Amino acid sequence: MDNGTSQWASAAVLLGNKEIIPDPPYKLALTYGALTHWFQQRDRGEPWDLSYDDTIFYQAMAFVRALKDGYVEFPFGQAEDYCAARAFGWMDKEEGAARWSSLHGHESDRIEEMECALQELHSGTPITSKDHRVVQAIAMYAKFKHKEVTFLHPHAVNKSWPRFWKFLEAASARRRSL
Repeated sequence: MDNGTSQWASAAVLLGNKEIIPDPPYKLALTYGALTHWFQQRDRGEPWDLSYDDTIFYQAMAFVRALKDGYVEFPFGQAEDYCAARAFGWMDKEEGAARWSSLHGHESDRIEEMECALQELHSGTPITSKDHRVVQAIAMYAKFKHKEVTFLHPHAVNKSWPRFWKFLEAASARRRSL
């Protein structure tokens, strides 16, 4: 485990490491489950079923509800929720760091990356982050607040949500038709 994140451990599992960590963190448990499912399906000669990311699903649902109802309500419960929670003002960076120290060790230091992105958003300068969760959170917040925003690395979302921009446009179009 690198800095409390499971990213390197998940990569090792996907590359063939057989070590199983007892009581794994949420994302590593998903990796174990996906790999087990893949092997079971392959052994049966059946296709691998798609798996949906609950983090993305719940954030998307909260965003759609926010567009419809005018306020945001989201039960954040894991480190991957921090960026959305911070963007929408549900928590500050101190609470994020206290809850999830691993935020300092993701693709970026997500605590500082979110502060930088929020500052860029509020000053009207392009968002420079390459972190997929930061870009997604800032884009949803900006759309919710009707703020124009430019991203230097919009493709960063492809890591976890390749259809993010289509989702954002479709959800926003639906908002206009309500």
